Amino acid sequence: MRKTLCLLLLFAVFSMLVSNPLVFLNDPRTAFSVDFQVDRFKFSLFVPMVRSIAPIDWFLAKENAQLLKGLIKVESDFFVHALSEKGAMGLTQLMPATAKELGILNPFNVFQSVDGANRYLKDLQKRFNSVNLALAAYYEGPTKVARQGPSVEGLKYAQKVLNNARDFENKMAFFKDAMYFEPYVEFGEHLSAGLNFYLSLLGAAYLTGGLNVSDKISQHVFVYPNITDSVSLIFGERDLNLVGGFFFRKMPDFGIQLLVGKNELDVSALARVWRFYITAGFSQQRLHVGFIFK
Repeated sequence: MRKTLCLLLLFAVFSMLVSNPLVFLNDPRTAFSVDFQVDRFKFSLFVPMVRSIAPIDWFLAKENAQLLKGLIKVESDFFVHALSEKGAMGLTQLMPATAKELGILNPFNVFQSVDGANRYLKDLQKRFNSVNLALAAYYEGPTKVARQGPSVEGLKYAQKVLNNARDFENKMAFFKDAMYFEPYVEFGEHLSAGLNFYLSLLGAAYLTGGLNVSDKISQHVFVYPNITDSVSLIFGERDLNLVGGFFFRKMPDFGIQLLVGKNELDVSALARVWRFYITAGFSQQRLHVGFIFK
């Protein structure tokens, strides 16, 4: 009995790990997945599309506008969901500790990222009384620059930002972000097919939806307001029934999603293992397990 309870507990924890590509928006590459149920088999293809969103000038304050354009070009090439191996996030590649100091809850949020970087740059310029030193401090940390002076790499970074700032002085630049389309087919008692989509709304929220056709037609639309870079609420509808829940993620490694609605409890999971993802969960009164390959 104890072993059975332990196994059920382990499965519950595992199944609370999100089987949708919002977890890897930062890595827009084509992926495919296979998902198994007792009486069903589902094959999906995740097709990314990096698109221009809006002119960056709309979101920049007049002060430091050109400098910020140069910095964003160097840091993220204007990609909203840029994520470095060291954990720097968003357009301006803020590290988690720096974002916390600046009071930024979600560095992937365009508004918060740009505002935070602007305030940070102004503080660095005031502290060092030099644009070059401020940029070097942005790159390698103000404490290091204050103690040891800027490194060669830091000064090269500063010059690169300034060169890009001049290049974009009279040129329009656009934010870029990824969206995914997921066409799929499902084999079982009834053959079904459908299309889901997943997209970011300036990093401030996500929007997902889909249409499925089998013996009947079903659809869903969900909005994910992002509270932090890791936590989102979920509001939406499935077949005209209200659905709510939460979404927790740690890009690009795992996520947790729970949806609750009328006659519905959907818990699904994704965790990265080496170069692929394992998915598992409980939805529509069925257990499922699968793999996503990127």
